[in-house]
Amino acid sequence: MPQNISGLIIAAGVMFAVLAGITVLSNFYSLNIKAKTVGHGQHGTARWATRGEIARTYTHVPFTPALWREGKNLPDQQGIVVGCKGGKKGTTALVDTGDVHAIMIGAAGVGKTAYWLYPCLEYALASGRSFASTDTKGDVFRNYAGIARDCYGYRVSVIDLRNPTKSDGFNLLHLVNKYADLYKQEGKLAYKARAEKYAKIISKTIIMSGGDSASYGQNAFFYDAAEGLLTSAILLVAEFCEPAERHIVSIFKIIQELLAPSGVKGKTLFHLLMDSLPSDHKARWFAGAALSSSEQAMASVMSTALARLHIRHIREKIEDTPSAPKQLITIKGLGYKLKKRTD
Repeated sequence: MPQNISGLIIAAGVMFAVLAGITVLSNFYSLNIKAKTVGHGQHGTARWATRGEIARTYTHVPFTPALWREGKNLPDQQGIVVGCKGGKKGTTALVDTGDVHAIMIGAAGVGKTAYWLYPCLEYALASGRSFASTDTKGDVFRNYAGIARDCYGYRVSVIDLRNPTKSDGFNLLHLVNKYADLYKQEGKLAYKARAEKYAKIISKTIIMSGGDSASYGQNAFFYDAAEGLLTSAILLVAEFCEPAERHIVSIFKIIQELLAPSGVKGKTLFHLLMDSLPSDHKARWFAGAALSSSEQAMASVMSTALARLHIRHIREKIEDTPSAPKQLITIKGLGYKLKKRTD
């Protein structure tokens, strides 16, 4: 046989072998999953765990919340409840005690909260685990805050990111206290100036919530003086009170007590308090307008400040934004009006 023909035959054989190999490989690696029958691996290797694997992977804990709430048979391992098994002896929780994350996906109304989140919360409480939970609708707080506090001895706190003033532990005087402490520690005048700045902002927010003093006509003096008096009281509380007492309630109590008769003719208790401070103390400077008024006018100024504190407290309870009230509004020349909610 001629050499060139032998070469062609060998080349043709190699080509057929390559084509055959491609055909065989394409049967296993084709991206067209419709060209294959089910079970050939086109859906991955995921499968349901066997009973033995479940027994080895998860901790089986008797789910007895009624006993847990009485302090009995509390679980000693922390984790996430990923499932349960029922039987004649009761419900057994399958708990994943590893350091894992879990996601629950389901349509609205399928029971994600009632049948998964609540059991996880109950188990976390019983095992002594601290946790934070998002609660956009308030269901978790309404249904489990009392259980956590009364049955398990937890301290429950609410953090409202949309309205921080409604959060537990919110302190209106936080920034004043912070910079007053820094000034005591480091002696920098910049810190003292910031404490005074935030004290003035708080006072103006409370006293002038409906505008500025010019809009109050003949009563402008009382509102200006009340703002200065409140600023002075805030600075005194931040400087002299114990840490646990440096909040807006102390301001309210101080002004309320200073309304009492002083026993000194022509002077109120507030006058006497200011007289006890050094002559260059900034609190005296802020309270200048109030200190220069008569005893009767001073009583009106303090009453104005006290009334504004009352209203501010109410607005923090019912308004979404207390500084821009929509429910309890100010009617200039008349007083306040509580509007009916429409939502």
